[in-house]
This record gives sequence, structure tokens and C-alpha cells, in this order.
Amino acid sequence: MPWLAFIGLGLKLKDITLEALETLRNADIIFLDTYTSISPDINVSSLRRLVGKEVIPLRRRDVEDENAVKIFNELSRGRNVAFAVIGDPFIATTHMALLLEAIRRNVEVKVIHGLTIYTVAISYSGLMIYKFGRCATIVYPKEGIFYDYFYDVIKENLKHGLHTLLLLELDVDNKVYMTANDALKLMLKAEEKRKEGIISKETKVLVIARAGFPTQKYVYGKITSLIRKNFGPPPHTIIVPGKLHYIEEDALKRFLIN
Repeated sequence: MPWLAFIGLGLKLKDITLEALETLRNADIIFLDTYTSISPDINVSSLRRLVGKEVIPLRRRDVEDENAVKIFNELSRGRNVAFAVIGDPFIATTHMALLLEAIRRNVEVKVIHGLTIYTVAISYSGLMIYKFGRCATIVYPKEGIFYDYFYDVIKENLKHGLHTLLLLELDVDNKVYMTANDALKLMLKAEEKRKEGIISKETKVLVIARAGFPTQKYVYGKITSLIRKNFGPPPHTIIVPGKLHYIEEDALKRFLIN
């Protein structure tokens, strides 16, 4: 029976585990998700050089709009397929619908996890992971609609003293890479709209640029001090701290903006 392996590559080439590398090399064909995340050095060419095999890029429409027909066509031919994803296949970037369809078709499924923005950003921040509430994604307004769901998440988390991890819109296919600057502006816009006193220019947040990359940057301070700062290229992430333990306060002092 052919198998379909969901392989998390981590955030950069050196994050790829031995198990992931072994599975990639044992696959008959390798597909790479090129639409949900970005990496400083993981791409079709670098992955091809690493494993010594052809790597086929897949865009969002290949997996979602066309129901991953390219993957299932290869499985129907009895070929073992590796579907490689930057980060982890099922955290932030979710391919659960594809996994469930494979199971429905009686395909053997393997999962190899990888480092993700979620674990790396929180780990290095020094904030305690069991004090994080729900996370949310900030997206740009579309067709005149302003999406402020993230405001409710922050509000509920702060009510319980919990931290909030905010992912920022990233759509590689359409070259949409939200910066922390735009996200902070949208956070203030949400407060202007809602007027519930949850976010202000004096709110302290942790901006994380390129977590896990060699050029990663963590900066902590008031929104008014961060909103015009140049954090460099994306991906960017933001953490809104809740009630801080004294150790967490000391950890965040490492990143205080001058």
C-alpha cells in the first residue's frame, strides 16, 4: 500500500530532522507546499539539492481548489508521496482536510512534525507557554470589510491574565506579507471601532520578526514606539502579554526598545 507522508521541515534547512530527511529520500515523489509560509533557505531548489530528487511545487489552488488531485493521482499509481511543508503541517498551517481525505481513501498516512513559528516565537520570548490563551490572525480588510476577531481574542485572554500570540496575514501566492507595523495600525483601528479600552498606543507588545531565522529580531515596547520601527522583512508575529510573572518581566527586558 502506498503512503502519504506529511513532513514538517521547520523554519530553515538546518531544522529538518533526520526522520524527515529519511522519509523524503524514501519517497517516490516529493511535493512542496509553497503557499503558506516562507523560509530564508527552504525552496524547491535547495530541497532538491538536499534530497537528490525532483521536488514539485504546489500552490494553494493545487491543494485546496483542485482537491490535491496531483497528490492522489500519484498515490493511485502506487507511488509513495511526501508532502513537505515549511514549519509543521498541522499547526498554523493546517492540511487536516487532506489528511482526512487520504484516510477516507485507505491511504497509509505518516506525519513528521517540524519546528513552527508558534513554538519558536513563544520559547525564545521567555513567556510561559501555559499562560497563553487562544491565538488569532490579523488580516487586511477585504472588500470593505474590517475583520476584528483578533480583538475579541485579546480581550478574552487579558480578562484571564493570558498572553496572546497574533499571527499576521501571509499569502505567498498573492505576495501578501503583513508587517508588524500594519498589524499594530489595525489593532489601534479595532480599538477605535470598538472603544472597549483593550488596546491603546501605550499597550506594550512584543514584535517578533523572522523567528528562528539567523536574522531574527525581538523588540518589546509600547505600540507608539514600535509602530514606525523598521523590523526588516517578514514573517512578523506579535505577542500581547497578559499578566506577567516577575521572571517573564525580566525576560522581556532583554528586548526593550531604547
